[in-house]
Amino acid sequence: MSYIKALILWISVILLLTGVSAQAVFPPHGVVFNDQIVPRIDIRMSADSLMALTADENTMSDHEYPANLYWNDGQHFDTIFNVGIRLRGNTSRVSAKKSFKIKFNHFGSGKFYGLSDLNLNGEHNDPSIVRSKLSWDMMKMAGIEAPRSNHVALYINNEYRGLYINVEHIDNDYISDRNKDPEGQLFKCFYGCSFVNNGNNPNNYSRTVYHAENNEDNPDYYALMEFIQALNNTGSPDYRCQLEALFDVDDYIKRMAMEVLLGHWDNPIYNKNNAYLYRNTKTGKFELWSYDIDNSYGIDWFGVNWAERNIYTWAHPTDPRPIFNNLMNVPEYKVRYGYYIKQFIKDFFNPGYMFPYIENIKNRIKSYRINDTYAEKDYGYSYQDFLTSYENALGAHVKRGLKEYISIRSASANQQLQNTGIHPVIEQVTSSWTQSFYTLDFRVDASMPVTASCFYRPDNGMWTETQVKDDGIFPDRIAGDHRYTFQTNYSGKVNADVYLIAQDAANKQSRWPVCEYQNVQLGYDPVPQLVINEYMADNTTIRDDAGEYDDWIEIYNYGTVGVWLGDKYLTDNANKPVKWLLPDFELEPGAFLLIWADEDKIQGDLHANFKLSKSGEFIGIYDSNENNFAPIDTFSYGISVTDLSYGKYPDGKGPNIALFKATPGYSNVYTSTDVATLSKKSIYPNPAHQNLNIKNVETGDEMVLCDMAGKCIQMLNVREDKDQMTLDISALPKGMYLLVIRGTVDVQYYKVLVN
Repeated sequence: MSYIKALILWISVILLLTGVSAQAVFPPHGVVFNDQIVPRIDIRMSADSLMALTADENTMSDHEYPANLYWNDGQHFDTIFNVGIRLRGNTSRVSAKKSFKIKFNHFGSGKFYGLSDLNLNGEHNDPSIVRSKLSWDMMKMAGIEAPRSNHVALYINNEYRGLYINVEHIDNDYISDRNKDPEGQLFKCFYGCSFVNNGNNPNNYSRTVYHAENNEDNPDYYALMEFIQALNNTGSPDYRCQLEALFDVDDYIKRMAMEVLLGHWDNPIYNKNNAYLYRNTKTGKFELWSYDIDNSYGIDWFGVNWAERNIYTWAHPTDPRPIFNNLMNVPEYKVRYGYYIKQFIKDFFNPGYMFPYIENIKNRIKSYRINDTYAEKDYGYSYQDFLTSYENALGAHVKRGLKEYISIRSASANQQLQNTGIHPVIEQVTSSWTQSFYTLDFRVDASMPVTASCFYRPDNGMWTETQVKDDGIFPDRIAGDHRYTFQTNYSGKVNADVYLIAQDAANKQSRWPVCEYQNVQLGYDPVPQLVINEYMADNTTIRDDAGEYDDWIEIYNYGTVGVWLGDKYLTDNANKPVKWLLPDFELEPGAFLLIWADEDKIQGDLHANFKLSKSGEFIGIYDSNENNFAPIDTFSYGISVTDLSYGKYPDGKGPNIALFKATPGYSNVYTSTDVATLSKKSIYPNPAHQNLNIKNVETGDEMVLCDMAGKCIQMLNVREDKDQMTLDISALPKGMYLLVIRGTVDVQYYKVLVN
């Protein structure tokens, strides 16, 4: 194989990653989280609803009130009707400057730029109104997955409610946007989440402390119990093996290091509070995610000097905190923790980097703080206090100014560092396969040069060792980026074992996985005989069950046996095959199923969580997790014509073409009688060569001539009634074409043969 062909194949491999683990994913900020501007959000609701929402007796209520939302960022002007609004947070519920949750799908409004919720945080404790935003930014700089965030100006019923921080909600949208399985169990950890072992009964682990955020009907508390027991089983000689099989330790050590630098104490490490726990279905490991991170940078309610607190004894001094202390008792974990703190301070958590960064944010938001009277209602913070808090403490719970805290914390942490000479850290391992190639991509963090080797055996055969280099020579991508790529051929279905070894110049060695090996199933079992038989990406003529004109997709079972759809997925993004789980439904042989692509799941199980683009995109059906999300039917399409459907003709076979007649939920094969009933106008000659004449056109008719692949060739509007119009087709290649005439009442279709 030539180098160029191999490179092209390798790129396709990377684009089709299905990982045994994964590096952090950072979705683009997009419209909603653009942090280079301060968008305006207007909420309009009835006066009675607003009064009830903010009434003292309702502060702990999660009741949602109907409202309309208006978005204006200077470039995008959006109106979203019938959203739900409620209070959110803990102490903010009883504050004057309250925090709000906006739900786009509560009253049937669907999603807003792919989001089901907005979290608008008033930050009433923080006079700078930046600590939370700054903390999430630092997480991303550290390579740690974190919510997107930005500042917004909030108005309710035309009253300015102040400067808010808009923080991405952690839910299935968040999970999917990071290329993870939304079916993975997600727990929200409330006050009391100490991760202490409570015995062998899953019911001993409080459902209110470890609250299931998805899979509510059958939450996996047994897996939670297994993880907590492994975390606490420090006496086992196989402690690391058992823990790392169930918990993404390296990600959390990085997160601990970052949270300690930020002074974020309202978390499981100190205050046994505020985290999310997600079980990655691909790795089988739990990931512990940060949450509600505004109590940081010197905010204090306990009389603790967070800026100088020892980084190795940072957890609560008397209550058990195994999530921190048990990890610190493993020498290699402790060294790794110190190494990350050292790196973060060197790279960005220092005055030289942070002070200009903070000033840029302050200058962007300060004009929105001047008239924020609600920011003054809780602790009396004036605009001058806002400015001062960036430099100096204000007293009470604001023990440090932002810059003051960063200067002291970075210096004190640096002085407290002990041994940071880590063993090589093998992380961000991703595994993929396509055609006849298996690819393993990974990163090695080390304090000195390393050599890396991959050990691989297919189907319990002989182990093969391959040295993997970070030299920029294929299959490696970029020399010196600390990422390594192993690649090998395979054919057919393979059950393979693999492990990695990295050794530095001082002969310190690490292994991934730390024990045994990683088993990966490569290739796919046969997939069911399902196809995307027809779709319409711009529909104004066919109503769904709610009376709306939405995009739609038709799935067809062209096989001889029924297919259960409940473990298969439909998506509009090739990088997110698990975007929408198909309904729990048996599709019989020869049967059709119509799915509405409208982001409106509240309307029923046949409404997907995405829409189709008229300008063209991707559609795919993917098999179950057990079959490695094997592609069943996938394709990309181009520009669509309004009210024109595209699909297989005959059903289940051949390429997608423009169809003569839309048949949602039915066969694409129709009789000549069906065609005759549509032909209200007449065309001639047909077959044609030079010109095509259309009889009896009317004012307002829109005509589109397409080839059978759906590519639009000619488009025109009729400005006046005419007995006849003529289209010049002399330049068209020979073949079959489709003429679509969209009138004021109906749509008519004509097949045209050009010879």
